Amino acid sequence: MLNPLNRYITLVCLISVLVVSGCSSSRVEQVDAQPPSNQQITINTSQGEQVLTPTVVTYDPVTFADPLESINRPIFAFNDVVYRYFLIPVGKGYDAVVPDPVQTGIGNFFSNLREPLNLLNNLAQGEGKKSGTNLGRFLINSTVGLLGLFDPADAWFDMPEETATIGDTLASYDVGYGNYLVLPILGQSDFRNAFSTLSESILSPVHVISDSPESSYLQGLDGFNDFVPTAPSYEELRAQSDDPYTFFRNMYLQSVERDEQFEGAPQQFSPSPANSEKNRNKTTNLDSQQRADSSEK
Repeated sequence: MLNPLNRYITLVCLISVLVVSGCSSSRVEQVDAQPPSNQQITINTSQGEQVLTPTVVTYDPVTFADPLESINRPIFAFNDVVYRYFLIPVGKGYDAVVPDPVQTGIGNFFSNLREPLNLLNNLAQGEGKKSGTNLGRFLINSTVGLLGLFDPADAWFDMPEETATIGDTLASYDVGYGNYLVLPILGQSDFRNAFSTLSESILSPVHVISDSPESSYLQGLDGFNDFVPTAPSYEELRAQSDDPYTFFRNMYLQSVERDEQFEGAPQQFSPSPANSEKNRNKTTNLDSQQRADSSEK
C-alpha cells in the first residue's frame, strides 16, 4: 500500500493533469439529435439480459479528438489480448463455478463497503436526499444485511443504490473529461475517470478492513466480479467492428457526451474494469426494472 507521502505526490500529479486537461477538454461537435437507427443488442449473462442501447445523440466519428492515439492503441492491443485470452476465459470459468447468489453477495458486500464514498460524493454534489439514502443503506445493509452480503435496503425498504464517484462529482462542477485514455488492464477511460478510479482505489474503505497486500487482492476481486457479467458484451461488440479500437473509443466517448448533455440518461454498459462502478449501477438498475416488470405481470 502506498505510504502517505507517495499518496500525496500521486494525487497532486493526477490533480494537476486533470485540471490542465479539464480546462482544455476535448469536446465533440454535436450533430442534430435524431432517433437512434441502430438496433439494440441483447446479450444473455448470468446477471440476466443486458440490452446495449444506441446512444441518444448521434455524433460524427470524425470529430472525436484523440491526441493520445499513438499511446492508446498499443495499450488497447495489449488489453485486448489479456481480455480475450485470459480475463474472459477465467471469467467464464468463474461464472460457471461460482453460483449466482455468491456472485451477487460479493457484489453486494463491496457495494455496501463503498457507501461512505457514495455519501461523500453525493454531499459534494449537493444531493442531500441521495446522501441520506447512502447512509440509510449502509446502516441497514451492514446490520440486517449481514455486513452487506444482502441488500434488504433495496428489497424491503425501496432504497436503491445511489452510486456517486469522484468523477461524477468533478463532472457536476463542469470539469471536463479531458481526453480519451486507455489504461493498462483497466481499459477505456478518460482523464477524469482515470483520476476517479485511481484516487478512489487509494481512498477505498477496503483499506480500513485489511492491510496490504490483502486490500489489493480484495479490490481485484471486486473489479473482476463486476467485470465478469460484461465480458460477453466485449466479445459481442468486438466481433461487430472492423477496427475495435475506434469502435470502443467512439462508443465510450458518445456515452460520456450523452451522460453530460442529458441528465438522467440511462447509463450504457462499458465493458471495461475501469468502469466497474457504472457497470454495477447499470446491473442494479436492470435488476430493479426486471423486478418491477415481474410485479406488473
